[in-house]
Amino acid sequence: MGYLRDRWRVAALRARYARRVQERLLNLVETSGPLPVSEDPGKWTLLGPGSGAMDAVQRTDLRARARQLAMTNSHARNVIRLLEIYVVGPGLKLSHGARREDAAAKELAARADAVWAEFLRANQRHFSYREYGRRAWRDGECFLRLFRRPAWPPSVRFVDPETVATPAHEEESEGIVTELDDVETPVAYQRVDAVSLELREEIPAAEMLHTKLGADSNQKRGVTILAPAIETLESFDKWLETELLARRLQSSIVLWRKVQGSPSEVASVADGAKHNSRTDPYGTVRNEKVRAGTILTTSQGTDLQFLQPDTNFGDAVPMGRLLLLCLAAGQGLPEFMLTCDASNANFASTMVAEGPAVKLFQAEQQFFVAEFERLWRWVMSEAIRAGLLPDDFHDQVMPHWSAPELVNRDRPRERLADARLCDAGILSKAEVARRDGADPELMRAEREEE
Repeated sequence: MGYLRDRWRVAALRARYARRVQERLLNLVETSGPLPVSEDPGKWTLLGPGSGAMDAVQRTDLRARARQLAMTNSHARNVIRLLEIYVVGPGLKLSHGARREDAAAKELAARADAVWAEFLRANQRHFSYREYGRRAWRDGECFLRLFRRPAWPPSVRFVDPETVATPAHEEESEGIVTELDDVETPVAYQRVDAVSLELREEIPAAEMLHTKLGADSNQKRGVTILAPAIETLESFDKWLETELLARRLQSSIVLWRKVQGSPSEVASVADGAKHNSRTDPYGTVRNEKVRAGTILTTSQGTDLQFLQPDTNFGDAVPMGRLLLLCLAAGQGLPEFMLTCDASNANFASTMVAEGPAVKLFQAEQQFFVAEFERLWRWVMSEAIRAGLLPDDFHDQVMPHWSAPELVNRDRPRERLADARLCDAGILSKAEVARRDGADPELMRAEREEE
C-alpha cells in the first residue's frame, strides 16, 4: 500500500509540474503579443534632445525671429501669404450632405449649415480660417481654446504659444501635461504668465484644440515653417544691403586733378578754385566740391580724372539668385512664386515647376481640413447639447469641405472640350457642372423651376 501511495504522489507531482509549465508558456505568449497603448510597457516617451529636438529656449527664439521676418521681410511674408491664399483662403467652405436620400435628412443638413454659419458669424472677430493657418505656419503651432456657454453659440479664442509653457520651479513639461508613459495623449495645458512664468490655470485637453507643424508625434510642440529659411533670409538681406552700399559708393564721383609744375604752381591753381575748397592739416592737398552742372576750364598742364570704385555687380548677381533658390527649395515653392517674377522661365517650364507646389498646397489643404473637422465636431456636439440638433446627427449628416482652387487655366477652351466629351457620352452633364463649380442637383432643381 505504501508503494502504491508513493507512485500516486509521483504521478500527481508530474502532472502539477506539467500544468505550471503550460501556464507559464501561455502567459509568455500572451504578453509578447500586441497590447493596447494604455497597457503597452514600451513607454511612449518624449523625443529627447539627442534626437534633434529643440528645447523651450531655442523654440522661443526661433519663433521670435520667424515672427519678425514674417512682418518685415518681403519673401517671408510672401510665403505665408501664398499658403493663406491657396490653402485657407477664398473658396474654403463647409457644406453638409445627407447620408440618406430622404427629406428629413436633407432638412437636417440644411439646419446644420445654418448652425455652422451662426457659429462663424458670432466668432468672426475671434476666429477665421486664415488666421488659424497663419498662426500655425508662422509659429509652428496654434492653440484654440473652446469655451462652452449656457446659450448658443459657443465661443473660441486663440491662445499665444508664449503663455503655454512650463511653470517656474516645476519639472520641464513644455506646458503640456500628458499621460504617464504616453507623451502623445495630452491631459491638460498649463497657461502661465509670459513674464513671471507663474501658473495661472491648467486647461483640460478637451477645451483646447492644438495643431502642431514640423514635429514628430512624440514631440509636444511644433516648429515654424520658416525655420530652414531664417538664416538664408538674413544672409540675403545682408547681401542686398552690401550691394546697395556699393551702388552709393559707385554713384559718388571723385575728381582727381593733376597739375604739372612746382608746388607753388599747384597752390596757385587751388587758390583759384571756388570758396568751398578745403585744405588738409598738412597744407599739401586741396579738396574741392563739384556740384551738378559745374564747368571746369583747365590748361594743357592740368589733367582731370573721374574715379569710381569697381563693385563687380555682375559677379554678385548670381549669389543673390542662389540665395533665393535655396530659400525656394526650403519652402517647397518654385522661384517664380517666391519672387513673383516668371521672366526666367517660359510657359511650359512654369507649368512643370508649379506641379510640386500644387501637391504641397493639396497636402496642406487636407491637413487643415482634418484639423477644422475637429472643431466642427465640437461645435456640432455643443449644438446637440443645446437641443438644436438631434442626438443621431452624425449618423444622418456628413461634412463636405470645399478647398480653394489651385490651378487656373483657360476655362472657356476646357469647357468646350468638356461639352464635346459630354456629347460623345464620355462625361456626364453632372460632371461638367461640377468642373464649373456648380452643384448638379441644385442646377437640376432650378432648371425644373424655371
